[in-house]
Amino acid sequence: MNLQPPRGTRDFLPVDKIRREYVLGVVEKVFQKYGFDPIETPAFENWEVLAAKGGGGEAVKDEIYYFKDKNDRELGLRFDLTVPVGRVVAANPNISKPFKRYQIGRVWRYDRPQAGRFREFWQADIDTLGSNDPLADAEVLAAAGEAFRELGFKDYTIRINNRKVLDGLMQKAGISDEGWLGIIRSLDKLEKFGKGTVVKELAEKGISKGTVEQLLSMIGMKGGSDVLKKAKAELKGIEVGEKGIEELEQILGYLKAFKAKNIVVDFSLARGLDYYTGAVFEVFIKGGEEFGSVAGGGRYDQLIKAFGGQGLPSTGISLGIERILEVMEKKKMFDKVGNSFTSIFVALVDESIREDAIKIVERLRSEGFNCDINLRKRSLTKQLDYANARGIRYVIIVGSRDIKEKRVTVKDMATGKETSVEIKELAGEISNFI
Repeated sequence: MNLQPPRGTRDFLPVDKIRREYVLGVVEKVFQKYGFDPIETPAFENWEVLAAKGGGGEAVKDEIYYFKDKNDRELGLRFDLTVPVGRVVAANPNISKPFKRYQIGRVWRYDRPQAGRFREFWQADIDTLGSNDPLADAEVLAAAGEAFRELGFKDYTIRINNRKVLDGLMQKAGISDEGWLGIIRSLDKLEKFGKGTVVKELAEKGISKGTVEQLLSMIGMKGGSDVLKKAKAELKGIEVGEKGIEELEQILGYLKAFKAKNIVVDFSLARGLDYYTGAVFEVFIKGGEEFGSVAGGGRYDQLIKAFGGQGLPSTGISLGIERILEVMEKKKMFDKVGNSFTSIFVALVDESIREDAIKIVERLRSEGFNCDINLRKRSLTKQLDYANARGIRYVIIVGSRDIKEKRVTVKDMATGKETSVEIKELAGEISNFI
């Protein structure tokens, strides 16, 4: 019997689970702070719902966990959290707009497992559906940025672009609508594979060297409002491009009002261009480049229409929890999180005072402390080793003499320091330690 979890999935032992709960708790608190409310949707959806996003159709079956139930109904595990919210809003057209929701949960994709990429993984999404105001785009970015700061990141970068700017760029270069998506995807490889590879690939697609240089000139522009001024001059007279620049200007203005940090306009950013309709964004962390982007999203105004509803302007961002955890592990950012939710362990010198020890445990638990007690007959040394192995910081040592004198010893496992405390004062004194 193979006792390992299926390929691309993992078991999470207490230390790992505690760290995940910490990250999810920080993110959820920030989402709520920005006025987003939670929803929950099923782990699996009807196949036709999953196939609707981006017009993927039958090809999506190779990328997801697709199956049929006992009544031959086609189903699939959700591959992101955006499709479910789109279905929910399409099924509930009278829901108050804008609809601001967050959802945190597992998703599944039949990918080849690699660094930071698994077949079962967690995402944390915020979306605003029912607003075409660039303020909505700026707000989800501000919330995402605050979540990263609250987790302890200082060296993250939020890259933003706009699908309309890329449309305008293609128009200026004289590239037809039929061919430009493939060209943009080639340009998107610039950072990873270098200029030579991209030029060669575009040449194979029939793009002249002069046109390639023209494209690379603007694609290579990165920065703030100064970059937008240059882009506006480059795309002057091209309506769709000018509209994209205008939207980016508004987003930057709102982000400044939000006091958002580390924002970079990057015209090389291209993601999901058959799906996104306006602003697009990704988040990267310095020192975690091998994991790729740790969050991404953008404006998608046609998703609800794909489910048979009316077009509904929408925007959102998804945080990749697995990649965030990988980067935090690499940067050793969990030192203050701890390895156990249990902060106190009651160790028994002898078994005769077990019921007295239980009373101490119950008193501490009633005061709100996470407390455990020895459940096996073993020596005090082994009990201390057990508490230390679990990462429990404080051990209360109780013996027959302690009960008679109504005092116990509190041992700090990190420093080795021991303090004698009256039992009746224990809850108050232990608060000074924790």
